[in-house]
Amino acid sequence: MVFYFALFLAGLFVPLPFLNEASTATSAIDTGLLNATNVMTGGNFFTPSLFSLGLGPWMIATIILRFAGIEKIVSKNKLPKKTIDYVRNVLMVVIAVFQAISFTARYNITPITFGPFSGSMNAQILVVVILVAGALAVAWLANRNKEQGIGDVTIFILYQIVITFVTNFSLISNLNLSSQDKMMLIVITVVCIIVVFVTIAIEKKDVRLHVNKISIDSGYTGMSYMPIKLNPAGAAPIMYGLALIAIPQYFAHTLSLIFPQLNTGASAFITSFTISSPVGFFSFLALLFGLSIFFGLFTVSPHIISEDMKKSGEYFDGISPGEDTRKYIRKQVVRVSTFSGVLFVIFIGLPLYFLQIDSNLSFYFLLPGTIMIFVNLVMVVQEEIADILLGTKYSPIFFE
Repeated sequence: MVFYFALFLAGLFVPLPFLNEASTATSAIDTGLLNATNVMTGGNFFTPSLFSLGLGPWMIATIILRFAGIEKIVSKNKLPKKTIDYVRNVLMVVIAVFQAISFTARYNITPITFGPFSGSMNAQILVVVILVAGALAVAWLANRNKEQGIGDVTIFILYQIVITFVTNFSLISNLNLSSQDKMMLIVITVVCIIVVFVTIAIEKKDVRLHVNKISIDSGYTGMSYMPIKLNPAGAAPIMYGLALIAIPQYFAHTLSLIFPQLNTGASAFITSFTISSPVGFFSFLALLFGLSIFFGLFTVSPHIISEDMKKSGEYFDGISPGEDTRKYIRKQVVRVSTFSGVLFVIFIGLPLYFLQIDSNLSFYFLLPGTIMIFVNLVMVVQEEIADILLGTKYSPIFFE
């Protein structure tokens, strides 16, 4: 884990060539939203580097494959796993290219003297290629850490969240805050404190469904249960929701750069689809709620559990094995996921309404979601470490 994380840190400090000072006139995108989105996917838009795109392209490609049912199609037709990896990598490259073009448009590009196009175009193409290569490298590091390290991809995301929080918090003293801004910060601070306690509470609580196990469940051994967390989706709806809501902006902005005649329409679309607009705000709330149920069902997987229960002879009271069991588990997962989805909308989505009032504090309005992601990921890593250390608490009775 240390080795892969060290490589990730090194990539964050490899500067991109040919980029000068940021130019606010080159992009109409809601930069506060995109910065926060990239932080939550392990990237960094504040300082351009080799790994600025982070895990964003990989995460978006993954969820698109899940929505499209590509993984089920490949599994049903018994195609090799390499097929899914190949499709994911191609999709990830396409997304990374759009994201990289949009990212580089925020900077003044130093022209270069070699290449088939104009100096600025040649430099931009080279920077885009470097950013796409960096995104592929981050995805590779995350997968290697998942297989051989601790914390899956969460270690990379946790680092960016901490660094960005420290950076933004240190800058708050330099802001010229009005009395309204100060009041908003107080409200957000209270919401953040509530979010910490709510996140810890729902991560430690679960719904227990009584399961009849022929070999275990009896008057002598007690009863067995199948637990379902109150928040089975974890922090995934927030991370993927922000990433997905930003993708249309990337595509629209990139198309306007490639085809200048589309600039007027693209600018109107971007303006109407940011979270600071009513359309973007309510779209994000719907996406946040929908992803809570989607990832809840994906995490628990009622189909797989019902099949395993059928094979082992396990069953719920009054529920027939097979399809009825699958529907019952699905109903229970949707029920708890709806509960967690409502909490996401209240504590994570609603604070973003204030972006329509004051966009200067965009990072702080996104802070409740950032904190929920941070607490959730820390608890996931803590559980993983606890599972690993569990084996060290036992000593053998017999020695060879």
